[in-house]
This record gives sequence, structure tokens and C-alpha cells, in this order.
Amino acid sequence: MQVGAAVRTAAVPVGTPMSGYAGRAGPSLGVHQATSVRALVVDDVAIVALDVCAVHMRTSDRVAAAVRGWAGTCVVTATHTHAGPCVAFGRVGGHAAQAHETVVEAAIAAVREAAGERVPCEVTVARATGVGVARNRRHPDRPIDPPVWRLTFRAQDRVVADLINYPCHPVVLDAANRLIAADYPGALRDEVERAHPGSVCLFLTGAAGDVNTGHPAEASYTESGAGERSLAEAGRVGQRIATAALAAAERQVDVPAVARVTRVPVRLPFARPDAGEREAHVRMWRTQQRTADPGLARVLQTWIDWAEAGVPDDPAPWTGHVTAVDIGVPLVFLPGEPFLATAEAIERAIGAPVLVAGYADDVPGYLPPSHEYAHGGYEVLDAHRYYAMPAPFAPGCAERVGDAAVEAILAAQH
Repeated sequence: MQVGAAVRTAAVPVGTPMSGYAGRAGPSLGVHQATSVRALVVDDVAIVALDVCAVHMRTSDRVAAAVRGWAGTCVVTATHTHAGPCVAFGRVGGHAAQAHETVVEAAIAAVREAAGERVPCEVTVARATGVGVARNRRHPDRPIDPPVWRLTFRAQDRVVADLINYPCHPVVLDAANRLIAADYPGALRDEVERAHPGSVCLFLTGAAGDVNTGHPAEASYTESGAGERSLAEAGRVGQRIATAALAAAERQVDVPAVARVTRVPVRLPFARPDAGEREAHVRMWRTQQRTADPGLARVLQTWIDWAEAGVPDDPAPWTGHVTAVDIGVPLVFLPGEPFLATAEAIERAIGAPVLVAGYADDVPGYLPPSHEYAHGGYEVLDAHRYYAMPAPFAPGCAERVGDAAVEAILAAQH
């Protein structure tokens, strides 16, 4: 396969609004890790990974249009770090227009460089369980052991790129952190690139909607969440995942003559908003603010602002797509924040391992499987407000995305 990779950084000035936590006290105070923009181009397919919490389809469409002469298909993903700049047009925070332009320009430049440096590569795949990092944050009594993936692209005696995939929320850093950072993916990439000097490592966050290192989503309503959530801990977690990925046994991939791509549209309806319920909630939230700690008070204000901005009574469905890429190993890119159960369902339907990446091309919110709605919680009931969406997605939407993924994978393989 013809493969190239490149890295750019996007300058994020001090004072830029940060994304990921409505309870954060203010904008960035500095930079711990530069906002990384990484591109992998395989034949005519570009995969871009941005160190941001979410991407908007306006961003991914713009990048794809600008690189069309270098790559026929372009997928833009967010690592989902909760310590990046706000660049999703009001979703998961405000919108820092200057930072967004810098990120877009860096993405376009990275794809063009990667495409221009493509060389013939062999591909190996490694997949390992037993990483010991991921936890089901909604059901801590349910053990999970999702795999870490490593695709390695080699040209003669050097590694051109590694693609690492693991489903775990990059929320080791909590809302008290006000330094721009990549969270654990930054340390993971550094470790892999040290092992393969001169290479580029892309990290793709998997189906991590209900997965993190072991605390409920609601722990992030306060500035300092439960457990050890520091820069040092983010480094430790990233190194641990990288060590598992690098130690996993490799096998040679029988690659097709050219990377095959299929894109399948999806249309996801929202649950019907209830105006009377919103009014009651606003009264309740204002009462709660009187005694809430500062972080929770800011979260509640975000919800109040959402309710008072006006929500359509009958919102149009969200429309997007799922993209499958076959390079001898099936890769599928899902929008939004899919749960781990969706990735597992895709693998069962295909009957073989599938590298599943979330947060791709558009991130409009969580996609809980239908059986999770009875359990409520942030992902089901509350997150749509921070995402500036009119309501949660209706039950069955995750299954629609999963079915589209299976359709896309099978089409790409044939």
C-alpha cells in the first residue's frame, strides 16, 4: 500500500476557551502539550486525528474538500481530549474561531504532506487484551476488557506510521486542569514514536461513550473529580496502553490492491422535547445553584442557558454517515460517542475483529444502546444540553449506526 504520514501543531493562545467540562472555571492558562494534528494517508484515503474534544461536520467537510486533490476520501476524528480548545461551533463549550482556523489549516497541511510522502508499505496488525485501563463508568460492577489495536505501516527497514486504537475516554485530566493537553493519548503517542524513531503515531479513540478509567461522568461536574486525575497520571495511563500495544504479537496483513472505502448515510431522530418539563427543570436548577459548589453551579448555568435559548418542539433528525475502510483489516468510523456495546455488536455481526473508531466526522452527542435508557444517567439524560442539541437521541439510534457500520464494512470488503 502507498502510505504517508505527517504531524502539524496548532497554536492555541493563552485565554482560549477549553472544551469538555462545563464546570471548568475559565479559559486556558497555558499549554502542557501542543494541540496535535496528525494525518495518515493510505492509498487514496486520509485519516486525520485532532487533539480536540469534538469535531463538527462543517469542519470535516471543509478539510475533505480542501484535500480532495490529495485524497479522495477524508475522515476527520477527534481524540476527545477534554483539555483541548473549543472548536465545535458551540458544542461541548463555546467556539474559539481563531483556534478553529489554525486547526483546520494544520489538518489540510498535514494531509497534503502525508499524501506527498507516500511510499510502498507492508502492513502488520497487533491486537491485545488485558490492558487493565478501561472501566465501564456507568456499571462499575461489570468488568470489561476491550482490545488495544496497533496497525504498523513499514517501508523496508523503517516504520512510517502506527495507528493505535483503544476505547477509553481521555478524561484522566479533570476540570481543574486549565492547560491545553492531549490527556493520555499524548503520552501514548510519544511512547510509540520513541519505539519507532522517525515514525508518526495516530491515536483513534474507540467506542468509549461509557468507558473511562473508573469514575462516573457526574464526577466531572465539580472542578476536581474523584481519584488521581493529574498530568502525571495521564502520562502513566498513556504509557501503559502504549506498552500493551507495542508488546502485542504482530501478524502480516494480506492487503488488497488498493484501500477500499464505503460510506453509508445515517439519519437519527431525537426524542421529542417536553417544553413543560424544561420549565420545571429550570426552576429546579436555579434552586440547586444556591447551594451548589462552583463547578456544579457552572454546569447548571449551562443547562439553564440551553433551556432558555429555545428548543424546537419537533427537531429535524440529525443526518451524517459511517465510513468503512478495508486495508486487509476492516476499520469503521462512527459519528458521535458510541458505547462499547455497539463495537461489540458490530464484531458479532461481521464474525471477525473490527477496528472501531468513534468521534469521526461529526460528534453530535452520545449514542446509548436502547437497553441503557432505563438506567438514565448523564449520557442518556443530560449530555445533550452541553452538546447544544434539542434533546437526547431517541432509543434505537445506536442500533441504526451499528447496522450502517455492518453494511459499510461488508460493502468495502466486496
